Amino acid sequence: MKVKGKMQITDIINILGNEFSSIYCVNRQDQYIQIYRHQNADLDESMNEKQSYKTVIQKYIETNVFEEERKKMLVATDFDNICRQLQQVAQFTIHYRIKNNNDILRYRMKCARIGNADTFEKIVFAFASEDSDIRLDELGMMNLSNTGEKRKILIVENDEFNLKSLISLLADRYEIITACDGKIGLRLLEENYKDLALVLMNIQIPVLSGFDFLRKVQEDPFLSLIPIIVMTASDAPKTEVVCLNLGAADYIRKPYHAELIKKRLENVIRLRESSVSLREIEKDSLTGLYTEQAFFHYSRRIMQFRSDKKMHVIIGRIKDFELIISIYGRKKANELLCYMASIYNKKFKYGLLAKKGKASFLCLLSDDYKLDHQRMDNVINEFTENAPIKGIRIKYGIYKNIDKNLPITTICDYASMAAETVMEDYNHDYAYYTDELAQKRIYNQMIENCFTDALKNKEFMIYYQPKIDVITEKVIGAEALVRWQRTDGSMISPENFIPIYEKNGQIQKLDAYIFGQVCRLQKRILDESKKLLSVSVNLSRSSILCEEIVEQYTKIVRENDIPITCVPLEITESASVYGQKVVKVAERLLQSGFKLHIDDFGSGYSSMESLSRLPFSVLKIDKSLIDHICETRVEILVNHIIKLSKDLNMRVLAEGVETKEQLDILRKIKCDEIQGFYYARPMPEVEFVEYVRRKR
Repeated sequence: MKVKGKMQITDIINILGNEFSSIYCVNRQDQYIQIYRHQNADLDESMNEKQSYKTVIQKYIETNVFEEERKKMLVATDFDNICRQLQQVAQFTIHYRIKNNNDILRYRMKCARIGNADTFEKIVFAFASEDSDIRLDELGMMNLSNTGEKRKILIVENDEFNLKSLISLLADRYEIITACDGKIGLRLLEENYKDLALVLMNIQIPVLSGFDFLRKVQEDPFLSLIPIIVMTASDAPKTEVVCLNLGAADYIRKPYHAELIKKRLENVIRLRESSVSLREIEKDSLTGLYTEQAFFHYSRRIMQFRSDKKMHVIIGRIKDFELIISIYGRKKANELLCYMASIYNKKFKYGLLAKKGKASFLCLLSDDYKLDHQRMDNVINEFTENAPIKGIRIKYGIYKNIDKNLPITTICDYASMAAETVMEDYNHDYAYYTDELAQKRIYNQMIENCFTDALKNKEFMIYYQPKIDVITEKVIGAEALVRWQRTDGSMISPENFIPIYEKNGQIQKLDAYIFGQVCRLQKRILDESKKLLSVSVNLSRSSILCEEIVEQYTKIVRENDIPITCVPLEITESASVYGQKVVKVAERLLQSGFKLHIDDFGSGYSSMESLSRLPFSVLKIDKSLIDHICETRVEILVNHIIKLSKDLNMRVLAEGVETKEQLDILRKIKCDEIQGFYYARPMPEVEFVEYVRRKR
């Protein structure tokens, strides 16, 4: 699809046809949706609310899609998967079912790129009902009767007469394999699922019942892609509902009508073959490795059939992958992923390999592969030697001698947990899963579960660390820091809960809570006719990527009737170089009147670009530099940072000042403000107010 200029609804209809009741366009960069038509109503662009693709599609699936198909639909509609498929084909279709009151309707979603495979920037998603909106001859589906090759089907039937009748009826159209009970049927399905077009099963089969057969199939993401038609002598509606809820594609009652059976099989196979193929879901189109779901499927079978062997799972994760995309571009980032896949194919030749998510890789190895420190060091060294992007760090988590009684998803979680422990460690690139980590996982889960109650009970307390003028040694401001005091009086360190809430998204609520508490303190000070000092509040990376915070935070300031400049916002250096979206939100905050401080400068990816694009009012030098400022080379470096900052009209604050020697050097090179234990530790509100009174 090549479109010049702005896409109009008529352009899209000319390309796709007029049968689609809902049509949306998604920008590939920011993944926001533009609605062209919703439920047969054409919409003006001004009526669009800005919503992300992920939010909308997940809500749609949870609300509409037939429950047993939701997991498959989530995999099929993953935005990265869709983009990869559209690099191979111009458009494709996903078929699924929705539940409307008591009816089950068949729907399809067409995905089409706008532009060529390498440079397309937008994707059109069009939805239509196959029961009412589309005539079957317009679907472009495969005509089975005109193909020379027979499809293979599995018939699971214990009644010999019925089995012979079905074989006689269907043998001229299909290659047939048979099973006389559910257990054999499941084994044949596992062995032949790649070649099977359909399963035809009597619900009253022995050994493993038809209902249990359906349940087992739904537990596996690949077996569940094979449609199953259930046959039964029962005319009870409840039986049909149970079968459909367990994932059956269709339902046939005895006595059998020959033409009905043929037509049902033909329709179900036609529908399935027009959907996303098994290979597209099984293999990652970029790297050629297995997908995560395929890895889970095959790992289960390997663990089952090699139960006597010790096995290990490794996860490798690229550190700061989004930042890499922002700096080097997606093409170079994809080159990096392909390079990693080639290294792992070479180094873990006999392992089961998969790509996980955007920037992680999984590997299942038997104990024949001696997994030791030397082997891991060799992998890391070979990767580093010829990597297309220099300086990249891959962090590994290793679960040795896995517990095969655990689900493979849990095993991978444990390996991932080990990798997390070295993500910010510059001295180590891999870690092993231990029982101690398992206890930590339980502890972390407790922290995650307690968040809502802790926020409601005001267990999160705000501590204030004074900022001191280097020349006058008077208090000129403070930084708000959060502490968590449980109802039993115990304290939880920020380093234990902040990373968890950053990962699960709850940090945005915590950021807003802290900001609100600081604004209320400033309001009380103002009402008491005392001089206001600026109290800065930290913005997490998650918050600075959320455009809604601009309205949310300005509303809190207005409600407290305080000057917006008395609550400056601190953005970490790593977040400030995170891309255009951060810059956009930061610019809107500045336009609203907020002052911005760049925090932790010198701790990671120092970027002159971030200083040039955003007019920060204060630059905070990270403690990691101040710790070594007594060394000549570090003093020279900090001196240059201060001079550069002043040339850009920024004040400079040094964090983590703990000794007089550090203070004297900072005073000599004309640093403006300091913050650290040399003058004051973070303190509760009452102590802070008293400290300010005394120091003035």
